[in-house]
Amino acid sequence: MCRFIETVRVEDGCPIRLDCHLERVARTRRQWFGSDAPVDADLLRHVAGKTRGVAKLRFVYDEHRVYDLSCAPYTPRWVTSLQMVTADEAEYGLKREDRRMLETIRTRRGACDEVLIVKDGCLTDTSYTNIALWDGHRWVSPDTPLLPGTRRRRLIDSGRLIEARVAVDDLRRYTHIAMVNAMIDLGDLVIPMTHVMLPADDCCRPEVTMPGDR
Repeated sequence: MCRFIETVRVEDGCPIRLDCHLERVARTRRQWFGSDAPVDADLLRHVAGKTRGVAKLRFVYDEHRVYDLSCAPYTPRWVTSLQMVTADEAEYGLKREDRRMLETIRTRRGACDEVLIVKDGCLTDTSYTNIALWDGHRWVSPDTPLLPGTRRRRLIDSGRLIEARVAVDDLRRYTHIAMVNAMIDLGDLVIPMTHVMLPADDCCRPEVTMPGDR
């Protein structure tokens, strides 16, 4: 049986944008199982309410049930460098519990902390986040993510991100890359493009100032 996973940011006992996550669960259940079984939102809020500070609410689910529900203090993974990896076979359109494909791709990161996955010549995601790129004026999110995340969607809807096709050859237009997911807001984790391992023939990038307002 295929199972799926959801993670929700919790701040002082309050699940952040829980409705967006439950919408994704409902969409996944309809698409994969043909099921309209709801998740008990009150139970999720009860478990989250026992925590203080920033925590991660996590649960696994299938057609009808929720498994492994937990909420624990969140410790961010510190990333300072990315290795670009071509993986045209990469597929993760639904947030599956089985992440072996992504973990296999991540083993190709070499001496870097994380991978930047390229599919069909275009940027997609890292192994666990969406990305945004700074061009000196605005943040751009590739329109080819492996998994369109809930925070990415909110950032686009609010105008803080725009969507555009980003091919490997376009990287010279950008100076910084940000990682974003349900736990990481835009600006929390920003890496200069000089710390992204690019093809050897990559030309010099222009000097562009980072945005002051994150």
